Amino acid sequence: MANAISRLLQRRSLRRAVSQALDSGVGLYHTSWPVTLGASDAIAGELIAWCREQLGAMHRPYGVDSVSLAIAAAGENQEPLASANFSVLRPTGFYTGEVEAETRAMLARWAADGVFEQAGVRLSAVFFSWGDLTQELVLAS
Repeated sequence: MANAISRLLQRRSLRRAVSQALDSGVGLYHTSWPVTLGASDAIAGELIAWCREQLGAMHRPYGVDSVSLAIAAAGENQEPLASANFSVLRPTGFYTGEVEAETRAMLARWAADGVFEQAGVRLSAVFFSWGDLTQELVLAS
């Protein structure tokens, strides 16, 4: 019984540590760009370059190097126009062309759907480092 209670308290402690780390923004990287009509290909290149730059600053404790990427397009009044999540990715995907090809294709679809035809459209990217979170949790324990 005591062992079961100990495991339960450890899980609650871990959940609390993860929640606190996420609430404080550990592992989150964010940026945005204005998008002009016909610039979806250029903005894809800027997005991938930004991701590669952020990858260089991220922690990789115990080989944990996975990241998650979400992008969204919003109109002039901050109304969401389109969004996509790239779940869990490995850094190599940003250098082999795999993530870049998917990003370019998705932004081209958004452009074909007229997402970027409105005035004041911005593309936002949020990058999450699982390694940064792991590093924070290791240091907290």
